[in-house]
Amino acid sequence: TMSQIGYMFLGAGLGAYGNGMFHLMTHAFFKALLFMAAGLVIHHLAGEQDIRRMGGLRRVMPKTYVAFLVGSLALVGIPPLSGFFSKDSILASALAAGTYGQILFAVGLAGALLTGIYTFRLFFRVFLGEPSEHVRAHAHGHGRGEGPWTMTVPVAVLTVLAVVGGWVQIAGIWHPFGNWLDSIAIGREHLALIEPTVTQDYVASALAVGLGLAGVAIAWLLYGARTRPVPRNAGVQKTLEHKLWFDELYDLIFYRPAVLLTSGLRRGIERPLIGGSIEGVAAGARGAGGAVSGSQTGYLRSYALAIAVAVAVLVLVFVAVQ
Repeated sequence: TMSQIGYMFLGAGLGAYGNGMFHLMTHAFFKALLFMAAGLVIHHLAGEQDIRRMGGLRRVMPKTYVAFLVGSLALVGIPPLSGFFSKDSILASALAAGTYGQILFAVGLAGALLTGIYTFRLFFRVFLGEPSEHVRAHAHGHGRGEGPWTMTVPVAVLTVLAVVGGWVQIAGIWHPFGNWLDSIAIGREHLALIEPTVTQDYVASALAVGLGLAGVAIAWLLYGARTRPVPRNAGVQKTLEHKLWFDELYDLIFYRPAVLLTSGLRRGIERPLIGGSIEGVAAGARGAGGAVSGSQTGYLRSYALAIAVAVAVLVLVFVAVQ
């Protein structure tokens, strides 16, 4: 999901707003399809989400297998599925955006390769091979079929949309979606928009599809046919498991300095000045209230004496003034 959002931001950053929104639309079809098809698998396996305990689900859930395959191919950007038309239009826009755009184009192509690898690693491990012990234990699922109709019907609808959803815009043939959004951007913001040529569209598509298929092939060798061992390197594996140490870096640069700053402000300003002043005012109010309440004895003679003293003081003041 985050990688596809990256493509959308790439399109918006380049000025290809129509292409970015187009990918947002097609992504809603094939990514929702993958999530909901995964939900069917989880439901069928009584809540299990660890793909290492799965395998061979193609035999048990053939319709879900087809739906997941369609969503996976659309995610990788294989024609004629929806992801092909929207993702490749963004890459073509990057190719047409000069040197900086061409650097981002190369990064986008690397993302296409990785998408093929990680998507079909999931697909092959879950659906191919022999059914695992956990899959065999839940071979009959919950109820009839591969799930209740409230789950299977939306998956079927999304499968169709993942197939045909990208046909609303085809490079070099028609661009109604992009033209509509581009006219809005030009009319309101007077922005410079990127328009790749047909040649750039075809070059970007050929490279993206080729790398996507290469990623699928790599995933097949490692996780499908398993003719090659999965490369193992403790350092690389630990780095990837820690997400390139991004969380630790964020913690070091932002979180810890913020905690130190707020702790210092609390000790040096909030507690002695703000908190102390409030506590001092409250203590003074309590002391004054206690002193006043002590004079309230409830005896009539005490009140009469206080009134007499007050009158005497007023008389003395009046005489002194006169």
